[in-house]
Amino acid sequence: MRHGDRVKKLGRKKEHRLALLKNLCRSLFIFERIKTTLPKAKEAKKLAEHLIEFAKRNDLSAKRTIYRFIPDHKLVKIICEEIGPKFSERQGGYTRIYRLGPRLGDGAEMAILELVEQNDPSTIVSRRKLIERRKLVEEKSKKEKKKKVKKEKKTKEKKIKQEIPKKKKPGKKEKKISRKKKAKKEKKDKKASKQIKGKKRTKSKKKRK
Repeated sequence: MRHGDRVKKLGRKKEHRLALLKNLCRSLFIFERIKTTLPKAKEAKKLAEHLIEFAKRNDLSAKRTIYRFIPDHKLVKIICEEIGPKFSERQGGYTRIYRLGPRLGDGAEMAILELVEQNDPSTIVSRRKLIERRKLVEEKSKKEKKKKVKKEKKTKEKKIKQEIPKKKKPGKKEKKISRKKKAKKEKKDKKASKQIKGKKRTKSKKKRK
């Protein structure tokens, strides 16, 4: 007889299983629709509906219990203020599961887990950017303005620097030249001096003729 069959273990130990369900619920509340295997979807559905029951209450103790499973203050606020009130008239059945059939490769039963009442895709995108990037989409315009102001300041500073010639600082040490470079310079100077002497000789010969 198989005792202790109430918990679906999902091939994981307790800590790993809890972490998996928390992550599934987190992504469900962000995107309102996720694709996973059927046993995982069934277990995540239980936890998600349990959290929505707390979100409907929308008090401090409810927020704290949700935060135990989803440790993100911004997402907890969204769950309690946006998702919870939508299900105020319902007494259960906040999510649904669609079966997709077996997966290619290992043949695992796939399913889609989603909330019954969903938002527009634009609000979901803004929510994702708010939570994942920690900044709203509207703040991009402010950033761009700041960048433009910085670029203008830099261009002005460059123009001023070009107009004003740089003064050599007193007491600045000259760079040390290695022996090889000194030898190369001496050779070049000797060659140049020989060439100049040769040219002078040819000119003097021509004048004598």
